[in-house]
Amino acid sequence: MFHDILTVAKKELKACISDKLILAQIILLPFIVVFGYSLLMSVMSADKKTDMNTAFSAYCVNAPEYFEEGLRQLGAESISADKITAIKNDISNKDKDILIVFPDNFKIAQVGSQSVSEVAIWYNSESTESLAAFNTVNAFLNSVQPRVFTVNSSESVKYDLGDENAVFRTMLGTILPIMVLMMVFMVCMNLAAESISGDKERGFLNTMLITPVARSSIAAGKSLCIFIAAIVGGLSAFAGMAFSLPKLAEAMGIEGGISYTIGEYLFLFAVTLTAVFVLTGVLLILSALAKDVKQATTLAPIIMVILMIAGMLGMNESFTASVEKLGNIKFIIPAWNSMLVMQNIIELDYTPVSVVITCISNLIYTVIAIIIVGRLFENERIVNAA
Repeated sequence: MFHDILTVAKKELKACISDKLILAQIILLPFIVVFGYSLLMSVMSADKKTDMNTAFSAYCVNAPEYFEEGLRQLGAESISADKITAIKNDISNKDKDILIVFPDNFKIAQVGSQSVSEVAIWYNSESTESLAAFNTVNAFLNSVQPRVFTVNSSESVKYDLGDENAVFRTMLGTILPIMVLMMVFMVCMNLAAESISGDKERGFLNTMLITPVARSSIAAGKSLCIFIAAIVGGLSAFAGMAFSLPKLAEAMGIEGGISYTIGEYLFLFAVTLTAVFVLTGVLLILSALAKDVKQATTLAPIIMVILMIAGMLGMNESFTASVEKLGNIKFIIPAWNSMLVMQNIIELDYTPVSVVITCISNLIYTVIAIIIVGRLFENERIVNAA
């Protein structure tokens, strides 16, 4: 029986290897897409960082000497009052960012005084640069107002006790897991559809079913081939994720890069691989149920939607808070468990127990899927046989 399984698997693998397009799809596509998407994210993050350092097109009228130096450092240009209308029109059209107008009789009132001067700041909230300029200037003006006391004024003290890299890891945790699984899913979807539904459509499955080889061996051999392709695709996607992490850390301006250990990479890979097995098992079931490739590829996107929903739910704090009440039971929920644990590992908020439970449950689901595929093969009818 084992020999028959290997024979069927070798035949399927030979067909994959002989087709250079399919081989490139399995080996290169997951890496290119995951790494390329992460590289795009790093470029966008770097551009955003650069934009934050860009000088604003700011203008001020009647600025007192007390404010001139600070406004000059912010890039504000002094103009005469007759240009106010023109500058306001430019701000409205998003050609300029901000206009600060001080009254002619401006004075700094003492604490508790009922008489205060009003500074008008004109900006356009529809423009990101204009809104950022308003927040910057507003913060500056607030900083020079008379104060009763100061808050967090020492530059040598780090008041934020949180992890500086937490935001970076959270961003990765919400994006990379679904990217990795989606790419492996895309690779295995067509292979699974062609392996079973394609053979049905071409009539080749009839020939295999009337051979002395047990139907369960045929099912296991075809499944083994797709699982091997899934492993290769998973390795490719995982490599793309691993290589992209330093680029993303650099783009986000994180000193020293990231702090993942070899053990955490191994945990992440184990969860990724077992999650891929579950996906592949479900795709094989759909392919065995479908009558042809078109029907199989039509049904498969349902799994993709489930993955997307699981990924989006992982970003919802209220939903995750509700799931936390389930304890370790949440780590046996298909699809959700893998997305959750991968996200937790990336965010460094995981436990080894959660990884073990997730991997074991995924392997159990994989075995169940293979058994179902075998049963479907046992019940497969021979049609149009000579």
